[in-house]
Amino acid sequence: ASRQSLPRCRNSVASLTDEQPHVGNYRLLKTIGKGNFAKVKLARHVLTGREVAVKIIDKTQLNPTSLQKVRAQFKLFEVIETEKTLYLIMEYASGGEVFDYLVAHGRMKEKEARAKFRQIVSAVQYCHQKRIVHRDLKVRHTHPLRSAHL
Repeated sequence: ASRQSLPRCRNSVASLTDEQPHVGNYRLLKTIGKGNFAKVKLARHVLTGREVAVKIIDKTQLNPTSLQKVRAQFKLFEVIETEKTLYLIMEYASGGEVFDYLVAHGRMKEKEARAKFRQIVSAVQYCHQKRIVHRDLKVRHTHPLRSAHL
């Protein structure tokens, strides 16, 4: 879908005192990621019940060129924009983080680890082919005794 065909809605952000905050028809549930200028929240469409990821970007922290790049790089369900904030409604991938998978299932067999690593490298290569640099890929170890290896 081209950017021009995306539904846009201005000033449709509401927070009711007796409910969770809403953005358009989406109820914001919990924070699932954070960056320098953005936060990603899990949300639910109030009419369909579909879970989505909402990337909330503080536009005041971006220059116009960066803002234009952000708008162009995503395939979105919807864009909701206020004067200071940009809300990007995207598909929610519920698989979770690799670390949590390893904690739950233990060390991967080499064949499975190779397949997962191949998927990650393929995704990064695809981004690079589209001239997109992720700039937020990281490997986290919360505790030396709990660290797990691919």
